[in-house]
Amino acid sequence: MRSTTRSTVVDNTYLKLVRAFPLRRITSATQHARAKQVILNLSRSHSDSGTRDYVDVLVDLIADYEKRSSQSFDTSSVTAAQLVRHRLEERAMTVSALAKQIGIPQPHLSAMLNARRDWSKSAIRALSKMFNIRAERFLV
Repeated sequence: MRSTTRSTVVDNTYLKLVRAFPLRRITSATQHARAKQVILNLSRSHSDSGTRDYVDVLVDLIADYEKRSSQSFDTSSVTAAQLVRHRLEERAMTVSALAKQIGIPQPHLSAMLNARRDWSKSAIRALSKMFNIRAERFLV
């Protein structure tokens, strides 16, 4: 028998967030700013899987808007580790969760993020794909 309490809580959290800020295509700078504020507020609180699912979709909507509106930033002085940490923050994701998702031991990923270890090929491939970061960024 499946426990419905946990899935009900997750569903309720997700639906509560959707009601507060619906997951729709972002079409204006005002909506974009509001969506980023929602992400920031959610990243400060403890999150369940319903919140994480909501944040994942909202991050994609923000990225889509930024791409469509040709928003770009000079990231030439930003390290790959800083980009990865930023993407983690956007998704309200921990280093441990990321390590598990991409199949790399957490201590190795932490060492790479803290420049105590070179980026592994598997980490570069996984992070490039997951976070849309050019592989060359990890090799500087």
